[in-house]
Amino acid sequence: MNIEKGHLYWITGLSGAGKTTTGQKLYNYIKSKKDNIVLLDGDILRNIYQFQDYSNEGRRELGFRNSRLCKMLTDQGLDVIICLIGMIEDLRVWNRENIENYHEIWLNTALDELIKRDPKQLYAKALKNEISGVLGINADYEKPKNPDLVIENDGSLSPDDVVDKIIKHFSI
Repeated sequence: MNIEKGHLYWITGLSGAGKTTTGQKLYNYIKSKKDNIVLLDGDILRNIYQFQDYSNEGRRELGFRNSRLCKMLTDQGLDVIICLIGMIEDLRVWNRENIENYHEIWLNTALDELIKRDPKQLYAKALKNEISGVLGINADYEKPKNPDLVIENDGSLSPDDVVDKIIKHFSI
């Protein structure tokens, strides 16, 4: 018996880009149509795994853990929305090669806008040299090279408008 593979909606962008808000709204939309949907958030997964290694190697390891989890779930026919920075291009390439219905959504947001939003105060602390390893400030973020959808999330679109773009683009 073949199980139809689920879809993975990989929502990526720097901290403050709107990933979690977008993911929650997309989840609510899809959930109203079908039950086999799971929402995962990078911060929550990091906590579940009790994984606090923010080095490049640690972030890479965590990223591949998340990708393998998404593959396992989509292979069982579940649709998955995951909201995470997913900073490594090799990770996104692995997803394309290994997850049948992979949809990469990049919430591209200018750094000055992210610094204004700064919900976790990461950028403020990094700019004061209080913390290091903040992607976009004092750590490298590999921008997606081939996302399926790029949304310029500069504040001109409401969260509902962002989700509408995703729904239309992927005919959800």
